Amino acid sequence: MALIIEELNRAQRVHARYRMDGARYTLGRGYQNDVIVEDAHADAAHAEIHRGDDGCYYLRDLNSVNGTQLLGNCRDKSVKGADINERLITSGDKIQLGKTHFRLTDSEAAIAPAVPLHSVENLFERLSHPALGIGLLLAVAASFLLISYFGSARAFQWNIALNLVAGTAVGLLGYAAAWAFIGRVVRHETQFFAHLTIAALAALVYLGWERISGLLDFNFSLGHTLPLLNLVVLAVLLPAMLWCACYLATNITPRWRWAVALLVPFSFLGLELADQVGNIRDFNEIPDISTELKHDNLMFRTPQPMEQFLANSPELFDIPIDKDEKTAPAKEESAGDNSAEEKS
Repeated sequence: MALIIEELNRAQRVHARYRMDGARYTLGRGYQNDVIVEDAHADAAHAEIHRGDDGCYYLRDLNSVNGTQLLGNCRDKSVKGADINERLITSGDKIQLGKTHFRLTDSEAAIAPAVPLHSVENLFERLSHPALGIGLLLAVAASFLLISYFGSARAFQWNIALNLVAGTAVGLLGYAAAWAFIGRVVRHETQFFAHLTIAALAALVYLGWERISGLLDFNFSLGHTLPLLNLVVLAVLLPAMLWCACYLATNITPRWRWAVALLVPFSFLGLELADQVGNIRDFNEIPDISTELKHDNLMFRTPQPMEQFLANSPELFDIPIDKDEKTAPAKEESAGDNSAEEKS
């Protein structure tokens, strides 16, 4: 049986492991130690672990300046913190040398079963390549430039287009940096380029949908239906992005991951949906038709001839007037004539 000495970082994650098989093991800042502690508050020879005649391990402080403290036991919550002069080590003890934390564990202690890899792990590994993230960011910028250039009949204004591209790039980089910072704090893994790639892919998908929705509106004059379709697309993209970000940057359980990925975007989209539905009126005297100028090759439905459209226009736009409304102006005119005759 051996003793495993685990050095813990500030997040209580294992930073380094050492295996003690001999009769004596030393810990300190000096280079002659078996465990070299990179801590200015630790002595050159701070503490030692030795095996007693009974086969058990004992921890002894070597008259250090800041002492050796027992913080507790991760297996037995009844163990309280205390200063150590010499102590029988129990598997799971957590100790502090200077400001450095260690966990002492029996090599025969039970180990938790392995966590199975998620099916998207290989995908995230490929998405984390820097060249892919930078390439997709440039693709988003180029797409914005092309849409700005070909999407308007006015003279192209480079300053407006470049400001739009710069704002989009800064937004994507800021999104990736924010989640990378969260991952660095929580999981000690940045995954910056994976976040950047996912955000850029989502931006490209939405840009592609805008082109498709423009064609649909050009052919079928979607009117109030188009904003609702945009919300449906966002209701797919935003939860997918947030789920990936939570998976890469946090340690929350799958159930909470889905809850966050669905509730947060749907809360904002629900407010926008309520606003869109509230703006839909029962009747509008001005019909909602597409006013975009596009090439006739983009018309993939059979256009209606002008003569037929004009012939059918009364059925589409004329409003039936009740008889009471017809006679009211006539009564008002006769009343006006009678009053004029009386004055004369």
